[in-house]
Amino acid sequence: MRPSKKPLWIALAVIAALALILTVAGPSLRAALTSHEETAASAEADYNDTDVHFLGMMVPHHEQAIEMSDVLLASDVDDAQVRDLAQRIKDGQERENTQMRTWADEWGIQEDMEHHSKHIANGMFHPEQLNEFASLSGDELRTAFLEMMHFHHAHVINMTQDEIDRGAYAPLREMAQEMVDVQTAEMGEMEELLGYTPN
Repeated sequence: MRPSKKPLWIALAVIAALALILTVAGPSLRAALTSHEETAASAEADYNDTDVHFLGMMVPHHEQAIEMSDVLLASDVDDAQVRDLAQRIKDGQERENTQMRTWADEWGIQEDMEHHSKHIANGMFHPEQLNEFASLSGDELRTAFLEMMHFHHAHVINMTQDEIDRGAYAPLREMAQEMVDVQTAEMGEMEELLGYTPN
């Protein structure tokens, strides 16, 4: 009895079908793989050490400004312009912190964020200073808020400019430029409200 040639023909048919699929789909598959590799490489190159350092330092810096604004807004200070300024600082910096924390999570840099969170730099205040600030009321608190926030803004601008000049992640550089523009304008408001330029 002669062996059946069916298995051989089936095997040849499968090979031919695979060859046809690879011929037709091969370029698309290669393009997809290449695109995936390029995307992965691009994601790694999207941010650099300057971006990481900026996020780590700016988030706690913003947290102080938000805390100071909360103290002013919960106080007996009734100057509508100062209260409006404090509310805008709080809202703007909370929004920026939410976005910066999202980027930090996406980049997996929680350890860097934790490391920088302990630093007091770029115009930040020590806990004792913030406690004293929170104990004030009335005109003393109004004046302290404006003077301290002016100092807080002024001393972070250099770090923000460094991100603009040397950061790699375009959306963060754009946010940094907006920070410089907004905080410079807010410093002008503080000077007008104080009637002088703080040292």
